Amino acid sequence: MDLKELALKAAASEARCQAAVLRYEELLEQSDPRLFAEELQQELRERCVLFGERLLCPFLRPCFITREQFDLLDRAVRGVVGAMLALVPIILASPELQDFLGLSEGERRLLEIDPGYSEVSVSSRLDGFLSGGTCRFVEYNAESPAGIGYGDIMLKTFLGSRVMRCFLKDHSLRAPFCSERLLQALLESYRLWGGRDEPVLAVIDYDGLPTRYEFGILQNFFQSRGVRTLVADPRKLEYQGGFLRHEGQPIHLVYRRLLTNEYLERDQECQPVFQAYRDRRVCLVNSFRSKLLHKKAIFALLTDPDYRHLFSTSQQKAVQAHVPWTRRVQDCDTTGPEDEPVELLDFVRRHREDLVLKPNDLYGGEGIRVGWERTDQEWDADIQQAIGGDFLVQQRVEIVRDSYPVWDGRQMIRQEYIVDMDPFVFAGRAEGMMTRLASSSLCNVTAGGGSVPCFILD
Repeated sequence: MDLKELALKAAASEARCQAAVLRYEELLEQSDPRLFAEELQQELRERCVLFGERLLCPFLRPCFITREQFDLLDRAVRGVVGAMLALVPIILASPELQDFLGLSEGERRLLEIDPGYSEVSVSSRLDGFLSGGTCRFVEYNAESPAGIGYGDIMLKTFLGSRVMRCFLKDHSLRAPFCSERLLQALLESYRLWGGRDEPVLAVIDYDGLPTRYEFGILQNFFQSRGVRTLVADPRKLEYQGGFLRHEGQPIHLVYRRLLTNEYLERDQECQPVFQAYRDRRVCLVNSFRSKLLHKKAIFALLTDPDYRHLFSTSQQKAVQAHVPWTRRVQDCDTTGPEDEPVELLDFVRRHREDLVLKPNDLYGGEGIRVGWERTDQEWDADIQQAIGGDFLVQQRVEIVRDSYPVWDGRQMIRQEYIVDMDPFVFAGRAEGMMTRLASSSLCNVTAGGGSVPCFILD
């Protein structure tokens, strides 16, 4: 089935999705909403679905998509990620393209190290929006995607709730758990790297981060599958006797949640990690080469006509359908969204209502300027800042909004949120999703948003 047919089937299935939402909320109304909210939120807190000390999911219903919509999402992922991977060899061979992507000297030094396996990004996440038969991706988290552990706990918690048990009496659905697939991908990478012994796995990132609870969730899951796992601050590791060690314990496999730029800010304190990685004495997943695809400027290469010849026909169609026009902000002539010749800065000034400015390598919504929320004067100042920095301009995509029930402490109320759809990617395929809700245009947990589990309706 081609992409257009998939999109039509996904759009036609939207009515089934809306009917499921209505039925779930009808059951919610018939229950005791106060008791349901208290039980649900208590269980989520006990299971550590927390960002810092904030409950990540204060919402009373999950997200639903249909099997047809998931099929579209998966096809979109396959095409877009496949196109990105087609760019990797020429980026590795081209200092000019590395300049274009904004890779620093420190990042380039890390790129030169062979990680011991070929996959550029073993575990990743595409961030975007899904509405009916339309799917658009705006960013790619190729380095260290959060949300898998949180998502699986939310799926389990909602599945066990009294409202969902009633809902399942007349609905069939699938809970797309991803922790098992993540562990499988980590162990596959370890075997390809050359690991023979049963590994000791370390989840590494700095102490005290708001996502620390997810590290514990994943540690518990990995250990339930027989893999000895620890959580460690990379500054507290040692490289001795040919092993990366934590309190004397040899580590064979590292699940890296530490971002490259945050590592480079404290690289002298994290030298044992670098030395063990350089010497091929530890398997690091994702490797530092994932930074190639993590830079947001990869979207500018995807949508540049000069690179289309590198993509298969299906990849070209996927990019055209699912990736918005994106360019590095600079004083230059280029092509516009319809491949028309444009002078870039003039085009950006004249099309404020249809554009977003975003930093090339920040996260959490930091530095993003939404054109349709800015005045002309503010937009001109934003452009000047972007010219002097490392920024992209990206075409506006259709934002998805939906109403979700929450408990305000006294009663159940419904509020409208922006809803994104962010598939987790393994081996170029979508395996599950993170769904974030936000009241502002920045649909991001770090920027104050929340998250709900997403079920697939059969």
